[in-house]
Order: sequence, then C-alpha cells, then structure tokens
Amino acid sequence: MRAQRFKLTETQRFLLRNVSIIGLGLFINQMLQTVGSIVLARELGDPDRFGEVNLLLQIFGMLALFLNFGFNSSLIYVFSRKPLEAVQTNFRVALTGSTIFSLLIGLLLTALAPLLANYYHLPELRGALLLSSIMFIFNSILNIGVASFSGNRDFGTQAFFMVITTALSTIGTVLGVLLPRGNMNLLENISLWMGVGALLTAFIICIKVERVHKPQWFGPLPIKEVKSMLAYGLPTWAGNIAKAFQQPFLVMMVGSSSVLAVGYLANGFRITGFIGIITWAFMIVTLPFVAEQAQDVEESKRRGTSCIRYNNILLYPLTAIICLYPSQINGFLFGSDYSTGDSATYIRLMALGVLFSSVGRLGGSIMAGIGRTKSTFWVMIAAGIFVVIFVPMVAASSPVLAVWIYTGGWAVSALTMIGFYYYEKFALNWWKAYGEPLLPTLVMLVIMEAGQLAKSWFPLFVCAGLLALLILTIWIERNRKPRSNAAQRAVVVE
Repeated sequence: MRAQRFKLTETQRFLLRNVSIIGLGLFINQMLQTVGSIVLARELGDPDRFGEVNLLLQIFGMLALFLNFGFNSSLIYVFSRKPLEAVQTNFRVALTGSTIFSLLIGLLLTALAPLLANYYHLPELRGALLLSSIMFIFNSILNIGVASFSGNRDFGTQAFFMVITTALSTIGTVLGVLLPRGNMNLLENISLWMGVGALLTAFIICIKVERVHKPQWFGPLPIKEVKSMLAYGLPTWAGNIAKAFQQPFLVMMVGSSSVLAVGYLANGFRITGFIGIITWAFMIVTLPFVAEQAQDVEESKRRGTSCIRYNNILLYPLTAIICLYPSQINGFLFGSDYSTGDSATYIRLMALGVLFSSVGRLGGSIMAGIGRTKSTFWVMIAAGIFVVIFVPMVAASSPVLAVWIYTGGWAVSALTMIGFYYYEKFALNWWKAYGEPLLPTLVMLVIMEAGQLAKSWFPLFVCAGLLALLILTIWIERNRKPRSNAAQRAVVVE
C-alpha cells in the first residue's frame, strides 16, 4: 500500500529548508555561549566573580544594539528586490554609514566608562570598557557583510559567519579568564581577547564579500540613497533597540544591587535562549522571504501566516518543557549552586517572555518585508516602556518582580502587534498561525503533568507526552488544507 502523500509547496520547502539552516547556526551559537558560560562558571568558582564577567558581557551586548543605524536591515531589503543596485551602490553606503556610526558609539563608550565603573562600584570595569571601544567598529563591518548574504538569501553563508562570530567571541572570553593577564585585570583581559576575535571575523567576512559580491567599495555616496536607506532602516533600528535592550537593561539594573542575581539571570537567559533562537531563525528568513512577494498582498499574507505557524509548532512545546522543569535543566547545565533561590521563577518568566516576544519580533519582520517598518518601532516601545519606567524602581528590592515586569511588557507588545496587523490591513489567518499549533502541546502537557503523580513511572509519561506531541503535529499537518496558489507548483513527498 502506498504511503499517504504529504504535499509541500515550493515556498514551504524554501522556508523550512532555510529556517533549518539558520536554526542550526543559531543553535550552535547558543551551545557555544552556554558551554563558554559553563566553563567560566566552573573555572571562576565564585558566583560573584561570575556575575561581574556577565555584567561586562551584558554591557557589550547593550551597546552593540546601537550599531549600524538601520543600514543593515535596509541592505537586506534592497538586496532582496534590487541586487544589482545593492552591489553597485547600497553596500558602500551601508558600510560607510555604519562604520561612521560605530566610531561614535566607541567614543561614547570611552566617555561613559568611568561613570559605569563608579555606578557598579567595580573599578576593573573602566579599563575593560576602554579596551573594547575599537571592537564595535569591527562588529559593525561584520554586520553589514552578513546583511549582504541575508538579503541575497544565501542563508548558509550567513549561518556560517554567525557561528564564526560567536565562536571567536566565546573563545576570547574563555582565553581572557585562562591566560596570564600581566598588568591587566580579569575584565580587561577578556575585552582584549574578544577584540582580537572581532578583528579576525571582520577580516574574514570582507574577503568573502569581495569574492562573492565584488561590490564597489569606493565611490560617491548619493544623498538620495542615504536618505532612502535611513527612511527604511531607522524605524527598524529603533524598534530593535527597544526590543533587545530590555534583557541587558534588566540585568544591569539588578546588577546594581546584586551581582549574584546577575549570575542567576544570565543562566536563565542562556537556557531560554535555546527557544529564542527559533523565532530568531524565522525572523532572519522571513524578511527577504516576504519582501520577495511584497507586491502580492494575499501571497504575502500566506507567507507571513506560514512563518508564524511553523515558528509556533516548535516554540510552544519547548517553552512548555522549560516551564515544567526549570530547576532540573538549570542544575544539570550549571550545577546545583546555580539552581537555588528564585532561579526557577526567573527561568519560567523568561521562557514566557520569549514566547510573548515572538509575536512582535516575527510580526516586525513580516511588516518589514512589505515595507512597513514604523509599526515595528511602536510595538517594541510598548514592551520596553514598562521595563524602563518600573524596573529601576523595584530591581534592587525585588529582582523577581523586575522579571515579572519584563515578561508583562512582552505580553502587552504581543497585543499591540496584533492591533497593528489590523491597522495595516494585513490580518493573517490567526487559527492557522496561533491556534492550531497549540493543540499538540496541550496534549503533551496533560500527559506529562499526569506523570508527576506516577512517581517511578514518570519517565514513561514524559516519553508518551513527546510521542503524542509528534504524532498529533504530523496528523494536523497532513490533514491541513493548504490554500492553493496557481503561481506555485506543489512538490510531492512520498
């Protein structure tokens, strides 16, 4: 008897194949960061010292959000629609504008270094931040190079450089701890070696860009193109800042009173980062994927619905598992010393925050794909405003409440994003995107929760829950009735 046929359209194959490539790269990134964090935690053997290192890394992460000034997202959009113009002019405009802005960020960091060192009562931080200023220039060049491959839909190359970047950065962090420091302190040594890694990565990607794209590196900078790229990129840039600054801002606020809590938060973000990479992978693929058919509203809606649907098929069950077993996962990865106190609550709230944030983050990529980037900014502001206003008030006295505010802000952001879909007259198929993918996860949760009462039989219930998840997901996909599109050719998988 022949097996039941399972039909995939060409766009579904493109989406799933490239999300898998980017997802693998992001998973390797997260593994490298987690392994590096484990090595640091066990090598330092001091939760306070570990918290100081993570504080430095969070400051780096927060400042890195301000790089590129939106030129990288503009370059992706132009490459997706007008690749020849992108190679001849837009790449040069983006690289120049981004590099100039990174120099300004470096100067700002130099000025802020003494203030930050005094604020955290950590004199070692001053020299570390001064050394790291030059690193942001190399990171800016790297981001523009990666954007050129993303816009060209060469996701394999993009994933490769994402991994190389994280690998060299993580190696630099570990070397900063392990190697002799001479006259440098621990934090300064880490900054030095991370800067070396950034320099090597920028050099490698410039060689790759020259070999593949052969852009015109030197030439005029047309004012018209500069304005056009800024008009598209600035709202996305501002939205990304509002989106991504919240995590390092939360850690920095909590760190002002307890570096021990910083270590717990950092570990929680490492764990929940594994589910965050799912949406991140879809975001990277979604922008050029939707932009390619931006002139066809119905096709753009179908593509946007598919991106969200498959994102949730993966995100829902992993979020549920982390919320069920936070202490077990934390203790296994980082040791029992890091799975005490409020650590489980942090992890659960962060996991829910990732789930809520996926609505706005992925929605922003869809809107950027159809050329409407302003909604992205306001959706992220809806999330960030609660963190900026209320977290400084409560972080010192109640870090747990601060994380509640962080998660609640993302919930408000999700509702705001749905409102913008209607405002832009771009409503998706909500049941296919958000409702139907939830059913297998609910069944899995019921089975696993029942296993909590079975004691010695608990592992069997976990396996049964995962098996039910897989079977029900496949059954739903096989019985789903995809909307036809005459312009697409169905591919039959036996």
